[in-house]
Amino acid sequence: MSIKSKYKVESIKKELCYDWLLNKHYAKRLPNIIYSFGLFKKNILVGVLTFGMPPSSTLASSICGEEYKNIVIELNRLVVNDNLDKNSLSYFVSNSINKLPKPKIIVSFSDTNMSHNGYIYQATNFIFTGKTSNDSMYIDKDGKEFHFRNLGHYQKNNKLNVSLIKRRLNEDKINRIEIANYLRNNKGNWTAKKLDKIFGYKDTAAHWFRKDTGFSFVSVDDWIKLKEILKLDNKYDDIMLDYEWIADVKEIIKKLELKKIEILPKNRYVYISANKNDKKKILNNLKHKRLKYLKENNKRYDASYKPTIQLSIC
Repeated sequence: MSIKSKYKVESIKKELCYDWLLNKHYAKRLPNIIYSFGLFKKNILVGVLTFGMPPSSTLASSICGEEYKNIVIELNRLVVNDNLDKNSLSYFVSNSINKLPKPKIIVSFSDTNMSHNGYIYQATNFIFTGKTSNDSMYIDKDGKEFHFRNLGHYQKNNKLNVSLIKRRLNEDKINRIEIANYLRNNKGNWTAKKLDKIFGYKDTAAHWFRKDTGFSFVSVDDWIKLKEILKLDNKYDDIMLDYEWIADVKEIIKKLELKKIEILPKNRYVYISANKNDKKKILNNLKHKRLKYLKENNKRYDASYKPTIQLSIC
């Protein structure tokens, strides 16, 4: 009997995923969910898959540029019961993607910290684009992962009543390469090491001059100081000094007793779901190199938890 005759993939309400994601998936937390799908065998739910917004607009634009960042979504959760038929997982992923509105750029990450290499993405023709630059994460006082996105919620409402700092407005719309080139052309004999010493940093100033994904913006206050040191004109003051006051994230981290730990970078996979012409245009804007698939040992996480069984297709 074929996979198609045994299984069905249907759009489901996101609430039907909660038990699976909170108790069966190793992350044990809910992601942002825009689209959710269920894998059914004999009308019984045996797996869930969800898509949502990427963690940041920077990540979205890093895939295929600003022009296509609004069609980038993340395949952020995939969890199924054990002992399903061979190829059922790839059937689930490919059919879920086919049910999405087009065009879409789908990014997903296999967590090497869980010994996942992304074989399901390889089986469904995702493009392997290398590893992320993330090498750390926060855990709370109970040792559970604290997703960095939640820090933004604390910042927005300043629930913890911490002091305020300046945050640049519309930073995601500023041309990073243009700023990096401007600083490079005006740095003179100043080295990143010398600048770090003046600002009291360690390995920070070098990122202001980078033109790859390692670039980081000079803070609002540091921009004012850097202007004096490098004798910069006022060319970019309108955008670099346009800011708002927000809660200080460093104080939030301290109050929440969060601890930063080192982790392994994740593997990044990308899939273009579009018609032939759109796909060609999008691929021409892909900001990452297409790399050979990894072939390493893959370890499944503990999937012994059995979610509440859904008896019919919803």
